Amino acid sequence: MISQDDLQALDGLQWLGSGHEASAVLGISQATVSRSSSRALKLFGLRMERQGGEWELIGDATFLQMERRVHQVARRMGHRPLRLEATYWSAPTLCAGLPPGWCLGRSNIVGVGRNLQLVRERIVDAWIAGLPDLPSPDDPELTAIPLSRMPVFFTCAPGHPLLQLEQISVEDVAAYPSLGLPSGSYPLVEAALRRIGLWNDAVRMQRYQRERWEGRVEAELVVGYGTPLSLRVSGGQLCRLPLLLPIHSGDAVVVQRDFLGHPTLETLLSHLRGKLQQLAQEHPEITLESAPASGCPTPCQQPC
Repeated sequence: MISQDDLQALDGLQWLGSGHEASAVLGISQATVSRSSSRALKLFGLRMERQGGEWELIGDATFLQMERRVHQVARRMGHRPLRLEATYWSAPTLCAGLPPGWCLGRSNIVGVGRNLQLVRERIVDAWIAGLPDLPSPDDPELTAIPLSRMPVFFTCAPGHPLLQLEQISVEDVAAYPSLGLPSGSYPLVEAALRRIGLWNDAVRMQRYQRERWEGRVEAELVVGYGTPLSLRVSGGQLCRLPLLLPIHSGDAVVVQRDFLGHPTLETLLSHLRGKLQQLAQEHPEITLESAPASGCPTPCQQPC
């Protein structure tokens, strides 16, 4: 058996990326993070390496995963706070005043792969994801509970030549560089935009940095993308172009299937739906997804 303190420290490093961040979120000193995570690694005969900017375990983690399952049950029983990760726009708009028993991460992880890994390995208990890149409906472990849908539109800097056009087409937009991320970061979004000649100016970042995303659009002729919530949070001087992308975004909560119906999860979902109802009054483009019918074991996932 491993203590809750030691496993919390190891999980915190993998989740939050550094001893400094783990210390801030978990409320323990950096020295404690270092000592406790080292004990955990030694106990399971593992080591950690930086890969792609993130801490990855090297070695057979079978017994560690068994312990993580046990410790997640303890968190669900209230022995430690449950861990919530979010997108950079849902953290400030939906997660203020979270219900007791929930702890929010830094909400700056770019791409779906790392977030899904954290939920799948039971390091994180729930992730507020952005549509359309969600777990497959037939994923045996994970499921997504849809909360909202909203359009995605193009953004640009003030004074951009596109703003001078009376009507804008996708072809007009494709004449300029458009923001993208490393291949596979958001597979469904990437595929939809590449089909129309976009997503061609890749930004290499594992953790969200406004100056490298929206900031580039403000400073250059690059075309970006936004939603009512992302523009509300990080829009700055960005201008919204009168043209929608061929995809919808929105919010969904990704969890392990064995967490469905748990009272602490239901309390979180109620909180998030309440926040979205308030935001929808200010942003009518936001469509709220109805809660699944009582007795439905898996929330429905409609294709985007």
